[in-house]
Parts: sequence; structure tokens; C-alpha cells
Amino acid sequence: MEWVASSELEATPAVAPERAAVGSAREQAFADLTRLAAALLGAPIVLLALADEGSAWLEASVGLDAVDASRYLSFCTSVIQRGEPLELGELAVDPRFAAHPLVVAGPQLRALAAVPLPGDGRALGALCVLDVVPRRFGEEQRRGLLALARQAAARLELDRRERELAEQRADLARARAEAVTSARAKDVFLANMGHELRTPLNAILGCAELLREEATAAGLGQLLPDIQTVDRSGRHLVAVLEDILDLARLEAGVPQLRREPVAVAPLAEEMEAAVRPQLRGKPLRWRLALEPGLGDIVTDPTKLRQILLNLLSNALKFTAAGEVELAVRVVREGDREFIAFRVADTGIGIAADKLSLLFREFSQVHDARHNYGGTGLGLAISRRFARLLGGDILVDSELGRGSRFTLLLPRGEPPPGPRDMS
Repeated sequence: MEWVASSELEATPAVAPERAAVGSAREQAFADLTRLAAALLGAPIVLLALADEGSAWLEASVGLDAVDASRYLSFCTSVIQRGEPLELGELAVDPRFAAHPLVVAGPQLRALAAVPLPGDGRALGALCVLDVVPRRFGEEQRRGLLALARQAAARLELDRRERELAEQRADLARARAEAVTSARAKDVFLANMGHELRTPLNAILGCAELLREEATAAGLGQLLPDIQTVDRSGRHLVAVLEDILDLARLEAGVPQLRREPVAVAPLAEEMEAAVRPQLRGKPLRWRLALEPGLGDIVTDPTKLRQILLNLLSNALKFTAAGEVELAVRVVREGDREFIAFRVADTGIGIAADKLSLLFREFSQVHDARHNYGGTGLGLAISRRFARLLGGDILVDSELGRGSRFTLLLPRGEPPPGPRDMS
């Protein structure tokens, strides 16, 4: 393969360092390197040539005018092609260069010392020193020239890595912007879809309530079971829809958290009123055990209520008789405080080999789909919400004896607000 000077030669011509304006850090580094080589070897002309696949160009030089630059390139390309150092004490008697115009006529070059810039399997370029008198270079000069060539190669590698890093940063910025745009689009889509699906379901529930009132007023009690079936099915569909939308938001990375101080004890008492309808008609005892001095927790109140309602609804669903308890206390780990919400029941329990399935999306244990209904999403969503809030859900269960689910959340710090200056 014949090496030729690329058009880049004209774009970045070699000029005498003393006339070169200060350019980029790389240009300055290569200008300094060629000056060092000239001083080290005591030579009037130094060339630093770089190469890529099939072309070479002069990157920096000492002792050349821009007009002359390309004429000197062949002294470097020979070394780049071979990938080995070359030293000639008398160019006029070497068959490769004896007829070269710069050897035959001015400046009548005579001596050459050139070393390749080591790369990964190929030469990245060459550092060439030329003199107008026949000479041999000393061992220290040869070692110095090799060291300078390694420095030039290291600089090229640094530049390559910096370019790759810049490209990666640009790619990351583009990906982040695309992710933000995509997340916003998904959020809008989910909001619209939720609205479109909730509207007819709420209309059905409203009609069922109206029919119940009218049937009761008209003394048509025989219609009430069918109306209750419509109402129950509609509420089940609403619950399934909310689970699916929550999961979709989590998968899309668009859940919205709103942290604020929440009084723990009143919220726990609120849960009792929320689950009371599920207690009707069941031989179940409800217990609420609150540790004194619970204070506030800084969290998202909507997500906290959703998690607790899911845990309590599951406990009531899978407990035919006995007791369901919500116990709340403060837990300290080092200098951190957590609020532990424990939901315990005396229900059917869970086998040890099934516990790992509990928090997987759409998973069921005990063939629960057939006996108890549900989508298998509630616990998975609840744990993901808990972790978004900085906590977790822990479980301890024994088949046939009941389960204990503990929601552990950091107490947190209140958001900054205006200080009381009184």
C-alpha cells in the first residue's frame, strides 16, 4: 500500500513553532515535543507525522515552512509502513532516498533518525529527525527519541479516550432527553387512558347505587342481589384498573411522589374506618395497637395509605376467622428512626417455599385466583412504592397460622419552610 498525504495536510499545515499561534492543548503538546526532539538530537529539522488507514499528514514540525511541509512527508511514511525505527547516517548513498529531491538539491538532507509512534497493532505515526550533515546519533539520543515517540502515542490515546468520553456524554445527554420526553408522553397517555376507563366504570357504579336506592324505595328487594353483583364487579374492575395503571407508571418511571409531614397515629386510626366494610359479616376481631409518641413521618401520604390498605385488605381477605391487627411503633437503627407498620393476621398463612413469589407481578400463592380473586399486583406494587419512599416491606408467615407484613419507612426530615422569627 502506498502512503499518500491526505487533504488534512493543507488543513493543518506544519509551520515553524516560533511562528505558530498557541492552539489547542494537543497542538501545543506536539509543538513542545518536536522542539524537545530538535534540542535533544541537535538537529535542524523535526517532523511529527500522523497516520490513519491509507493516509498520512504532518501534525507538527521544526524548521519547515508550510509550503515545504508535504515534500518531507515521505521520510516518515517509510517508517510508518514498516513499523520499525530507521536510522541513516548518509541519505545520499541509500537507494530509497538517494534520488529524493530534498537529498539531491536544497537543503541536501543527509542524516535521518525516525521512530514509529506505537499503537494497537499498527503505527499511529512517526517522529522523524533530519540533518543536513552526515552523522550518527548517540545511544542516549536514540533512547530519548523513542521516549518522545511514546509520549506522542500516549497523547493520541488520551485524545481518543477524551473523544470517546465526549461522545458517550453526548449520547447520554440525548438518551436522558429522550427518556424525559418518553416519560412525559407515557404519563400523559396513562392519565388519558385512566380517565377514559374510569369514566364509564364510575358511571356504572353510579347507576348501580341509583338502582339500589330505587329498588329499596319500591320494595323490590329481589333485585338487590343482582344490583350488588353489578356494584361488586364494577368496584373490582376499578381496583384492577388502578393496579395496572400503577404498575405501568412504575415501569415507565413516572410515579409522582409528594412528601410532606403526616401524623402517624391519626392515619393509622383512619385505616380502621377504611377497612370496616370488610369486617362486616366475618367473625373477626380488629385490633389497633399504637405506640405512644409516634409523632410525624415525612412521606407521600397517598402512597402510604395505598400500601397500608393493600396489606390490610389482604389480611382480611385471607383470614376467615380470628384476628387482624395493625400495630405501629418506632424502630431505631443507629442514628436513624423508622416507623414500622405491622399488619398481622391469623389467616391461612403462606408456605415458606412460596414466600419468594409474593412480590412478583401477577404471581399468586395457594391458587388464590380461584378462591380469593385479585390480579397478583397489589403486593408487588406496594413493595415498589415502599422502596421509592426509602423503605421496604418485610414478611413472616407460617402456613395455616397466619402472616405478618411489616412496612418499614424512614421517619424523614420535614421539608424546609419559612422559619418562625417570633
